[in-house]
Parts: sequence; C-alpha cells; structure tokens
Amino acid sequence: MIPRFFLSLLCATATAHALDLFVSPNGKDTWSGQRPRPNFSRTDGPLATLAAARDVARQSKAQGPVRVIVGNGRYTVTEPLALTAEDSGITFEAAPGAKPVFSGGRLITGWHRAPDGLWQTHIPDVAAGQWRFEQLWVNGRRATRARTPNQFWFYMLGVREDVLEKGNPRRAKAARQTVWFRPEDFHAVDGLTNDELRDVNLVVYHKWDNTRRFIDQLDEREQSLITTGGGMKSWNAWTRNTPFFLENFRRALDAPGEWFLSRDGTLSYKPLPGEDMTRAEVIAPVAAKFIVINNAERVTFKGLAFRHAQWLTPTEGFEPMQAAAVIEGVVQADGARRVTFEDCEFSHVGTYVIWFRKGCRENVVRRCLIEDFGAGGVRIGETAMPKTEAEQTSHNVVDNNIIRHGGYIFPCAVGVWIGFSPDNQITHNEIADLFYTGISAGWRWGYAESNCKRNNISFNRVHHIGKGVLSDMGGIYTLGPSEGTVVTNNVFHDIYAYSYGGWGLYTDEGSTGILFENNLVYDTKTGGFHQHYGKENIVRNNILAFSKLDQLQATRVEPHLSFTFDRNLVYWTTGSLLGSRWGQVRSLTRSNCYWNTTGSNVTFAGKSLADWQSLTNDLGSVVADPLFRDAARRDFRLRPGSPALAIGFKPFDSTRAGVYGNPAWIAKANKAAYPPLAIAPEPSPIPVHDTFEREQPGATPRSFAAHIEGKGDAIVVTDETAASGKQSLKVTDAPNLQRAFYPYLHYQVRHSEGTVRNSFDLRIEKATHLGFEWRDSGSTYQTGARFEIRNGKLNIAGAPPFDLPLNEWIHFDLTGGLGNASAGHWTLTVTLPGKPPKTFPNLPYAKPKFNTLQWLGFTSSATTKTVFYLDNFSLSVTP
Repeated sequence: MIPRFFLSLLCATATAHALDLFVSPNGKDTWSGQRPRPNFSRTDGPLATLAAARDVARQSKAQGPVRVIVGNGRYTVTEPLALTAEDSGITFEAAPGAKPVFSGGRLITGWHRAPDGLWQTHIPDVAAGQWRFEQLWVNGRRATRARTPNQFWFYMLGVREDVLEKGNPRRAKAARQTVWFRPEDFHAVDGLTNDELRDVNLVVYHKWDNTRRFIDQLDEREQSLITTGGGMKSWNAWTRNTPFFLENFRRALDAPGEWFLSRDGTLSYKPLPGEDMTRAEVIAPVAAKFIVINNAERVTFKGLAFRHAQWLTPTEGFEPMQAAAVIEGVVQADGARRVTFEDCEFSHVGTYVIWFRKGCRENVVRRCLIEDFGAGGVRIGETAMPKTEAEQTSHNVVDNNIIRHGGYIFPCAVGVWIGFSPDNQITHNEIADLFYTGISAGWRWGYAESNCKRNNISFNRVHHIGKGVLSDMGGIYTLGPSEGTVVTNNVFHDIYAYSYGGWGLYTDEGSTGILFENNLVYDTKTGGFHQHYGKENIVRNNILAFSKLDQLQATRVEPHLSFTFDRNLVYWTTGSLLGSRWGQVRSLTRSNCYWNTTGSNVTFAGKSLADWQSLTNDLGSVVADPLFRDAARRDFRLRPGSPALAIGFKPFDSTRAGVYGNPAWIAKANKAAYPPLAIAPEPSPIPVHDTFEREQPGATPRSFAAHIEGKGDAIVVTDETAASGKQSLKVTDAPNLQRAFYPYLHYQVRHSEGTVRNSFDLRIEKATHLGFEWRDSGSTYQTGARFEIRNGKLNIAGAPPFDLPLNEWIHFDLTGGLGNASAGHWTLTVTLPGKPPKTFPNLPYAKPKFNTLQWLGFTSSATTKTVFYLDNFSLSVTP
C-alpha cells in the first residue's frame, strides 16, 4: 500500500511536471519511488519492482509522460508485469550507466560432490511438488538436460499408429503410437522402472516439425515404446528411420554439461572440465513470462535485460506445429500501439521471446539482443485472418537486432515470424544459429485471401540455419498471397537441412507477388532459390552461389506465370544447375549469368544453352565466369570486366546487411563462433522384412512413405488377403487423379556398397498398372532396377513381355550390385503359383550411372478403379 502522504504529494506535482520514478534492488514498494536512493532515515526512497512503479504511476494520475528509471542490479521476477490502457505513456529505462537485469530464475546453491563424481544439491520445493523446471543455466551457459544419445539421435525401426478418436481423414484426433527401436538402441531404456519412465521425454524430429511426448510404457519383448497423443499428420508422419532421442532420466546423465532433476528434489550435474560448482552461478527458471501488454500505447522499455524464463512440458506433450505457432512469448502483447523495446536484452528463455499478437500496430523492437531461446525470436500477427480492422496487427518494426542461438526446445520455431499481418519492416537484423527457418512471412497455404502484404524484409544477415536437424526450410520462407512484399539486400548463408529443403530463398504454398532483389545467397544444401508453387514472384539481380545439390528448383507446374528469374548470377562447384520441374514450370527467365567453377559443361535440363534458348528460355543469358574477386573466400564483389555487367546486373554492397551503428554493437554481432557443421551418421543398414502383421487393418503403413490424393485412392493395411500370415498392403487406384503416378509408396534407404537382394509378393488385377524402381536421390535421380506390370503382363527392358496370373500371389526376387560391386546390371526371378521360378538374368540398369540405392518404391498409373496387393517386402545388402 502506498502511504497517503506520498500519493497526495504525487498528485500535487504531477499536473505541472512529468513524473520520474526510481526503482532499485535496495528499494521498497511501500516507498514513494521519487528518490533514486534511500534517505538517511530510510523512510523513503526508490521502489523495488516495476509493478510497484506502474501502480504508483496509475495512482498519481500524472498528466504528462511517466518515466521509471531503473538502477543497476539484479531483480527477481515471479510474475509478469501487466500493462493495460491506463499505463499508456510510461517509459521504463535503465539509469545512466546501469545494466539492470530482471531474472525469472532462482539461484541454486548448496552443491556437494557425490561419490560418483557428479555434483548434487537438494531442492526442498521440488521434493514437495511445488516447483520443477526443464532448463538450467550454469555460468550463463544453457546446460543439457540428460539425454541419450548424447549427440544426434536414434532412428526408428518401425512405427504403428492405433486410432483412439477419429478426426479428419488426414489426422486422427487421438492415437497411440508404437515405436520400435533398432536392436542396438533399446538397451538405453531397457529395465527402466515405471517411476523413471513417467518423466522421460520422447523427442521426435520429422521434416519441418518436432514432437515432444511422454512415454506410456516399454515393451521389452518387442523392443518398443508406446506413447499417446494426437494422431500423426498423414503428410508428416513418423516413419522408419525417423530421428528421435530420449530426454530426462538418470541413466542418461553421462556426458559433461548434462543435468538431471529427480522428483525427490535431487539436482545432479556432471561438470565440464574445470567447473567448480561451489563457485558456479547456477540458475533455474521459475517465471514463465516477463511482460503482458493489453491495449497499452506509447510504452517504452530501454536498456533493460530480461533473463531466465520457464517452459514446462504439459502432460499431453507438444504436438507438431509448423514454426511452433502455438508457443507464446515471454513478452506477449495484444492491442499494443507504439510500444518500443530499445537496447534491451532477452535471453535464457524456454519459448518465443516477443509476440505482437492481436491488434498490435506501430510497435518497435530496435537494437535488442535476443539470444538463447527455446523457440523463436519475434512474432508478428496471428495464425488466422483478423475478423475486424481493430484486430489486425500491422506496421511494426524489427530493426537492428541480434537474434541468435534458439530453437533449443522447439527447433521448428523461426527467428522472425510474420503471420497474417501487413506493412511490417524486418530490417538490418542478425539472425543466426537456428534449426529451422530464419524469417517466415505469411500463413496462408494456397491462393485464398491473406492480408500478409507489403512487408519489407531487407538488409538482414541470416545464417547457420537448419544445422542438419530439420528439413524443408529457408533462410527466408514465404506463404500465400503477399503482393507488395519485398525481400531485398539480405545475405543468407550456411543453410543446411537434414534431408531435403535447405534453400536460401523459398517461396512455398501459393506465395504471390513478392520481389526478391539484391540478395546474396551462398553455401546452401538444396538450392539458392526454390519455388514450390506460387504466382508472379520476381527474382532479380541476386547472387546465388555454392549450393551443394541443385542450384535452382521449381516444383509444381501451374497454368499461370509462376515467377520471373532475371539478371541473377548463379555460381556453383557441386551439384546440378536445375532441379525438380524447373524446365516444366511456366516462368520467364532472362539475362542471367551461369558458371560452374569445375569447367564442366553447363546444361539446362539436359540441354545446351542454345537449345534451351530455342525454347524461349533464358534469352539474353550467358554461361560465363562472373569474375568475383575471391569467391573461394566468399568475396562476391565483381572485378573489372565482369560479363555480369553486360547482361544488366547491378552490383550491390552486401556488407550493408546486418546490424549497424555503434562499432561495439557490430562487433557483438560478429563475435559469436559457429562450429563446423556436424552431420549425423546415416542409419546403419538393417535388413527390411515387412509382413504388415503389426499394423491395424485400415491403417497407413509407417514403414513405407505413402502418397495419395484422397480422391478414392488409398494405401492401407488389409486383412482381405495375404501371401502369408493374415495381412497385406492394399493399394487402390482411382480415375481422375491429378498425378498420373499416384498413389505411390516408397522406402527411403541409404546403401552405397554391396549386393542388394530385394523380394516381395504381389497380387494384381487386369486393370493394374504399376511400376517398381530402384533409385538414388536428387531431382535428377539415376534409376537402377525397373519393371512395369500392365494388362496382366510383366514388362522389363531387354526381355519380352511375360504373362502373369490375375488374383493370385506372385513372388519377385531382385538382385543387383552397388558401388564397387555394381556390374551395371540386375537379375529378376519371378515365381508363379505351382510353377518353377523364371529368371531374367543380366538386365541392364535403366541408367548406367546408377550405383547407390536411396529410394525404392511402387507407383500406380491406372486410370480406372483397381487394386493391387503387396506382402512380405524384404531388402538386404551384403557387403
């Protein structure tokens, strides 16, 4: 309670002057706050908390602006500072020379060394069930929650889903998943008690998503775990070889820098070399948020640091969501107008940092250090179109910030995310060290209405994205109609996906009307530019260099103009120039410069430049060395006489990207070290033998990747028939599908050396039209073994058609060599019911260069309703 005398004093003076209030670690919330230090008698002085300063400002009814001046020191945060409309006009700023830190954490002390060499301390509040935490910081470093394996992950041997509650056709509302371990991995959890198991987190990485779950039980006989939650997305399900790891159990505490918190209150830590926990600063989070703003205007935070915020996994876990879009921020704003965060720090948190959510306009985040966060950095807008003008978020500025080291709990999160929100400026930011996308703009899949337009994304430096963990990402990622949005003068580099999709510029799912100009993109995995599908985008005057695989990709063929690709410099050493369906997508390409540093002939979808231009592609383009000053050292300035100038390329200064201003601020952005990329080892080859007996009838198989359009076509396990056992896989084709080869299913494998044996049983109908292939990877893949079944006949290159019986099980056995064992041919043996095997020896591989096996699968190209069945699919490789 504020003393009445102080309130009357404040009211008397506030009408004539702006009000200054002081906050200090040695203040009291019962004091007036009008003194920066306590008076001699300690009857008055500064306040102790921002909340008390807010309350004094409210009660003062000051007519002018209110300034809260915060003294140096550490402040403990137990609940968020809540600001509403009555707090409009208030400024919270650090005193001159002060660096106040607001910590939502608690210092952990009382450490002693246990006999096993671990450091331990007892926390009574944890033992009493009053507190728990899932993050820990030791001397400012995020410590690793005990996990296995310590680096990279396990690979799933197989997955089965049992639906508990139906949802939509593509995803059950509730389901139980069974995950089988590889034989060499189950020992990590074998023998865990139920008490130990209940706190273990299953963490799964799949494509652009991650899932966090608790585990219901282990099945030692099956070497599997069972977990319950939402149904898997049919388009992003867990499958064979999906990466996962297990977190938070005592047995996993085996690497320096790891920690484990037991329910009995014992916190254990395995120190790094030289760490003395009696001298270490150890902090665990308590508070979940720092600031919550509702309908406040003209509020400023300047020079304040906010550190240590909580995230606790709910009992239902975290279900996969692109960009971790359900995760809130430690600073959460609705209805905020002209709110500014300047020269602030936000670090060591478990969620997103700042979210301007509903109805937020003209807010600014400038020159802030945002680092070490569990999800992403800054979010703007919502995941649904605003219903009214008042609910629209727009005209916000994120400028000159350092946003780095994130995604530690939710790797699918984004550095800066714009949802349904127009007219924002994302400029001059350093965005780095994330597991998914650097900047994401738009939240509309397809061409339906979106207000995400006229966003300015310029002069940002975005790098070290992906880090080989997730897939389908970009330095910049866009969605939906975005007319007027510009992506200019940015630098994107070191973008590396786990499997596919480490792109620099990535226009996905209906991206429309975006200008990409004067961007420097280099050292990506899958391409400097990729358009999945979109409309009338312009990619102009960019430098796209050193992609590992394809340099340029375009995927979906549509009747409209998808993009214009004009006056770009494309420069590479490895991989191919054009990938996916670049040559089929309707685009306008002209006046570009292409150069392969190896001196190899540059081809365009297999054509010379002249032949390519005869199809009206790339008119005015050249194959020529653009004469960069020192591309090997990533200096892409042009030397005099560069042929790029002749095609109309306009040089731009890429050093302008990133933060600006104070040299110390620029040095801070450049100071962080980024270790060399560590690539996860490929899963060790394990023989495949799928009988489909573990799956529930009607379920989609999880060992195969199954692709359908859902228009009468289907790929499901069935108990209608089987070559052996009781179940098989039923593939149903349908007329009028958009893709002629749908439905299709495939295995993703990694074999580069040895002799392959691949066998399976098929049952066909007269109308069956299926194809089977072995392939390597990439958009210009090489094909090995291949055959077709159509009209009841087996068709193989190099052999006459062979009649097959209908509605009976037929056994197929294929062998062929890989790597040094490859002779460029394969052998097929077909066994019909009641007849001796028929062998087709020394069949040539479809492509002579085929020598690695990374994909094998079936396509169905029938144009009428028909089915075929598959059973006993086996694959093994002998060294």
